[in-house]
Amino acid sequence: MASPLGKRSQRDSDDSRKAPRVEEIASFPIHPLSKYHGNCAVYKQPVELQSYSIDHERSVHFDDRQLKYYLPADLSDADLSVGYKEFIQRDPELKEHIDTLLDALTIARSKNEDPNATKADIVTWRGLITKLLCVPYAKDPFELGATLFNNTIYLEEHETEFKRSQNQGQNDRQQLMGYWGYKFETLSTVSKFPLDMTEADKEEMKSRKGASANTNEQYCTVFKTKLGDNTLIMGAEVDCTSAPKRSDVNPIPNYLELKTSKLIETGRDKHIFERHKMLKFWAQSFLVGTPAVICGFRDNDGNVRKIQKLKTLEMPRMVRGQHGMWDARVCLNFADQFLSWLQNMITIDDPEHTYTITFEHPFQEIRIRSSGKKNIFLTKRYMEGQTSDRIGGPRVGE
Repeated sequence: MASPLGKRSQRDSDDSRKAPRVEEIASFPIHPLSKYHGNCAVYKQPVELQSYSIDHERSVHFDDRQLKYYLPADLSDADLSVGYKEFIQRDPELKEHIDTLLDALTIARSKNEDPNATKADIVTWRGLITKLLCVPYAKDPFELGATLFNNTIYLEEHETEFKRSQNQGQNDRQQLMGYWGYKFETLSTVSKFPLDMTEADKEEMKSRKGASANTNEQYCTVFKTKLGDNTLIMGAEVDCTSAPKRSDVNPIPNYLELKTSKLIETGRDKHIFERHKMLKFWAQSFLVGTPAVICGFRDNDGNVRKIQKLKTLEMPRMVRGQHGMWDARVCLNFADQFLSWLQNMITIDDPEHTYTITFEHPFQEIRIRSSGKKNIFLTKRYMEGQTSDRIGGPRVGE
């Protein structure tokens, strides 16, 4: 099977662009944000290359068995705390890297006659690019790992000490509130397209109220797009779809995001929602091409009181011109310029050589350093054009 390829060409032969030495730091300044005004970088409509399912045992299946269909929750009894004692969470200690994304990309290459269709400058998770889009307006620290192989940069996120201590320090109330989002997904989805459900299937509809959630189970899409001059292949979890999938139609425009948020009761509530949550809602959905977010607004006891459909392309307009708000144009231009800069920084084409990228206090710049053979994350099987139904396995060089 063909090796993973990107589109770099003359960039690698330019002697004026030297890779940073191990531990040498280069930085990309965030401010002033005015440099990201002007014409917006063009973002190409994403096209799905492959989809796959992960079951309750974290086994991977390259099919649609975990795809869920949207069916609105019943607001007469939408208690998000129900089922919390039965909540099953995947093991946070298991380092899954970008293993399933790499396997799905290998499958996509095996089925695609056009090798260019599965080439890109950047391969990563959607969540990571979401963080980049939000950098101009957020102060959330992160650390990324990067490696260059056959002209393609692969990116993964590292767990920071800040994030680890934040998760471990959650009290009972915070853990329960973390469950509410997953429960809303359970209340809002079924395993069969609603119009095709029979009387026998309708039992599933009734059982949603008492059911819990299992975060081991996932349905994911792998898609290709382009931001400015940067081609990207990303993997992302899909909450549900509004229509059955067809092999001859790009399914992405039917995908939906499901979210929960505190009920908006005051002007301050509205400002916090639009300034922070809506930014992340927009970034997540826009990157995949998801047309809308279904948001369940809940009270302090975890009861959903209102369900609202927020159209992705309308979110930037909802905050436009408001003091202290975000600008989608700035987000996209920043990410475009940063990714172009990153391609000039990462020049050692070796899957056993990694780079570390950090964004931390005082949040004025993103730094990169060459890390040698530390935190190698590409799988050996990816190099060999193989896949596995199990996450994990040896890394390159092992």
